[in-house]
Amino acid sequence: MNKIKTLFDISPELETSDPPEPRITLNEITLLNKMQAVTRYNLGASSIRRIAEDCGALVRIGKRVAYHRQTLDDFFENLAG
Repeated sequence: MNKIKTLFDISPELETSDPPEPRITLNEITLLNKMQAVTRYNLGASSIRRIAEDCGALVRIGKRVAYHRQTLDDFFENLAG
């Protein structure tokens, strides 16, 4: 009898003994995109943008908008005390 394959079946080609590649964390990224900044600081997109504009962490490269992580970290650290 033939077994029905599902999405959960792992093919032998995909099973490797190599360790997975290390993942980059948000602590290692210099320029965060909007979703990374929202996730890191647990604030809404409009709040992050307003704070980044006020503290000079907003970086525009062409049409791309990014947030300088270290500047935002310093701002929130000074805010906390």
